[in-house]
Amino acid sequence: MKVTINKIILLSIVLLAFGACKSKKLLVKSEIPTEMTPAAMVAKLQDKQPAFSSANIKKMTVDVDMKERRMTVNATCKMVTDSAIHLSIQPFFGIELFKLELTPWNIVLIDKTNKTYYEAQYTQLRSRLGLDFDYKSIQSVISNRLFVSGIKTFLADDYKWKDNDVKSGILTVQGERMNQEIMVDAALDRIIGLVLKTNDGSYTLKTEYSGFKNFDKQLFPEMINMEAFNGESKASLYFKIEDVEFDKPLVLEAANLRRYQRGNLARFFIK
Repeated sequence: MKVTINKIILLSIVLLAFGACKSKKLLVKSEIPTEMTPAAMVAKLQDKQPAFSSANIKKMTVDVDMKERRMTVNATCKMVTDSAIHLSIQPFFGIELFKLELTPWNIVLIDKTNKTYYEAQYTQLRSRLGLDFDYKSIQSVISNRLFVSGIKTFLADDYKWKDNDVKSGILTVQGERMNQEIMVDAALDRIIGLVLKTNDGSYTLKTEYSGFKNFDKQLFPEMINMEAFNGESKASLYFKIEDVEFDKPLVLEAANLRRYQRGNLARFFIK
């Protein structure tokens, strides 16, 4: 099947909705004290993790690497915490060609070039990919925050050190359908890597955060590298954030879908 530029971008946007990252081995940036318990490390991460009512990533680039095709596009992302996330893809001259709208209830992907939209519930996507992701999970991945897949509330005691070894610098926790590994930087008290794998091992998502810097008084990663594996299929997204504002008033209005025809989202899933 011929893979067009539009399809590469559309597939990549779909993958973004499930967060993922770079395939190289993630390195722990600083040694964690041997007396540090998993619960204590989780408490530190929760205390220091980014907290904001809104985020407006006004300028970033996205490198897309999929099916032996690679391209770079410009993008913006707006988020109102616990309410909505809007990602705008602008491949050429700042013109928005694709838009992803996420709410706690559904995901809408708009292809303005072909005047088509694709809509799905999180339960539909879980059944197709086996990933126990909801709006809260996606929001947490983008925000560099802790979460447990498929569980709305979790306890610090749910986490363990990988192989019961604090020197690994990796926290593990078991969700309902997925196992999670969280790589931490003890000096920054930040998550620097996340690996999610379905219990049957069929699907793996990885995310790497790096280049932490102060954006509008928030310590936030400049680079978010994502990669998804499904069998022998792989897709990668590399985000470079250049300008972001936090806690500024944002109103995110849903697109008027009457202007578009409805498409079949299933055609974009990686097999």
